Amino acid sequence: MTKKATILLILIALTIGLSAQDIVTIEECQRLAVAQSSANVQKEFNEQLLHVKLNDVSSHYYPTLEINGAIGYISPVLELPEITPGHIDMRHDVYNATLNLQQVVFDGLQATYGRKRERLLNKTEINKLDISISKLKEQIISIYLNLLIIDKQINILSNVENTFQEKSDQLSALLKAGVVYGNSIAQLDLEGLKIQQQKDELQATRESLISSLSILTGKDLSKATFQIPQLPKVESNTNSSRYEFSIFENEKENLEYQRKMHISKSLPKITFVAAGGYGRPTYNLLSNRADWFYFVGMKFNVPLIDWAKAKGVSDIITLQKSILESQESDFTKANQIAIQEKLNEINRIEHLLVLDEQIIQKYQEMRETANTQLLNGTITTIDFIKQQNDETQAVMAKEVHSIQLLKAKYELMALKGQL
Repeated sequence: MTKKATILLILIALTIGLSAQDIVTIEECQRLAVAQSSANVQKEFNEQLLHVKLNDVSSHYYPTLEINGAIGYISPVLELPEITPGHIDMRHDVYNATLNLQQVVFDGLQATYGRKRERLLNKTEINKLDISISKLKEQIISIYLNLLIIDKQINILSNVENTFQEKSDQLSALLKAGVVYGNSIAQLDLEGLKIQQQKDELQATRESLISSLSILTGKDLSKATFQIPQLPKVESNTNSSRYEFSIFENEKENLEYQRKMHISKSLPKITFVAAGGYGRPTYNLLSNRADWFYFVGMKFNVPLIDWAKAKGVSDIITLQKSILESQESDFTKANQIAIQEKLNEINRIEHLLVLDEQIIQKYQEMRETANTQLLNGTITTIDFIKQQNDETQAVMAKEVHSIQLLKAKYELMALKGQL
């Protein structure tokens, strides 16, 4: 291979690479937008926050160690009758330093239920953030598909504009031969100007949509080419796995943990305690000198159950759970209705697309005849323009319906929680 051929291949490869980089898919836009969103950052912080909260809930299980000291004066604490020749004179000044240790052995399962509840609450927050991310994906899909519609409309109008220009050139040649009038050419040129006006309006809308998409994705898409995605595969049923259902389940489980945590308050609490120090007085009250002293043991607490309050809390939780189940039922019905309506919409658009194909085919059959009739002068330019515009509208309707079908299937995925 020659040097020039090698350089040529490298240039072709670079050109292909640059062109490929300009193509942006709907999945890439979604990925970039999610990465830029605050909800995605909050999910990471929530994981860290959960770790802190779990430590906080069970922090009372960590042993406590403290140093205490005292200096003071104490009134007589022990008086003995004068039955001995020498009377014991107890000192009244007090000074000591102690080291105290406490270790919770059993807290009535408060930490166990508390940690499980914190995990549920964190999962609920994550689900809420996932809902926000799903809405962001829906917004990206809407903007992206609107861009595709506009690109198709601009392309169709450009083709029609070229057709009118071609006919205008053909009629100009016939004008010199005196076969047609100049008014026919002016009508075609006027229609071309109207098309240019429509393209300018569409281009302005396109630039606005690209600006919005660039902001959401954090990437300059002004020179990007947007690829038409394949039709998503969706099942024709009303099954749904939206994050809201997970939130409802978490909330019901959370209520049950609240009930258990309240009941656990009536369970015994056991703590290991140890204390040791040096000073006066010691635990030996008959000693009149400073010395070492210590204490080791277990401390327990058994709360007396307030049955009226316990029953009241349980009744409140039961009512809250019933309300939650009612809300879940309403959401399920609304979600199933929305899914069924979207399935009906998909079927309707698919039927429209079949008719669009048939209508366009008929217009294409009529186009050749109209072209010949225009050049032969058997139809007017206005008749030709009307027929061409009718065909254009039919082609645009088909393209719009194809994008609407894409949009409806993505919306169905959103209703099913599959985005």
